[in-house]
Amino acid sequence: MLPSSIRRLSYNPVARTIAQHLHVGGLARRIYCRLLSSSGVLRFSCLGVEAVFSSQNRDQIGFTDCVITTEKDVIEETLSNLRAGDTFLDVGCNFGAYSVVASKIVGPRGRVIAVDPHPTTVDVLRENLKLNGCENVDVLNVAFTDRTGLLSLSYGETNAHLHRADDLASPVQVVQARAGDEALGGLPAAAVVKVDVEGHEFAVLGGLKKTLSSSACRVLCVEIHPQFLPTGVDENRIIKFIRDCGFSSVKEHARASMGNQSLRSVKFEFLVIARR
Repeated sequence: MLPSSIRRLSYNPVARTIAQHLHVGGLARRIYCRLLSSSGVLRFSCLGVEAVFSSQNRDQIGFTDCVITTEKDVIEETLSNLRAGDTFLDVGCNFGAYSVVASKIVGPRGRVIAVDPHPTTVDVLRENLKLNGCENVDVLNVAFTDRTGLLSLSYGETNAHLHRADDLASPVQVVQARAGDEALGGLPAAAVVKVDVEGHEFAVLGGLKKTLSSSACRVLCVEIHPQFLPTGVDENRIIKFIRDCGFSSVKEHARASMGNQSLRSVKFEFLVIARR
């Protein structure tokens, strides 16, 4: 396991820029991921909870490392709003960085609903839940959107996102998608919701309007990729929709992506929003 100081340095924008200028960025990343995966697992401490994450290959473990290293402040701020017995909804759960920690915070009387359309990602998620003894998690291998229908998704090694014109090299899957409120029928009302869906956030939020408008839902954390939003949708429209559901903005985290190259180093923002 690499020391946390080295892991933080590997995502430092200055260090990464120097490596790219020296044309050793790709090599440095491969060596870093090889060292990371030598033990096969990553350990993560968050809000007094200890979690362990595994993977099937170096790309996956590198992606998980990026999330738990660069998003730790957002993870902590989002999950610090959970209480024992709460339900946490994790849309775009990926390998479970949020879901595993949330499972331990809400305890046996609480629930976590983890949603992701990528079958390989869900396989790794289930393994991580097993490693951490998380028995209070419902896994939904489905794509959320604003209405039931078909979606064309591009599948990468570490995630799935709505197919875009520049995804020519990525396998495309046409999947059955569901509105979130419909898919969640019969499950406990979520107290905290996190949405990370690579540019499809407006449609996903629209399909969760009932869930988000409920007084039971106290906090929403949504990641916004401005460059990936569809025509006619921008950050202001997303924020207006969220406010119309009864929330007010609390904190914004803006940064540049510093993980897997498939993320194209785009600017993205986390909005952590609470009901007043």
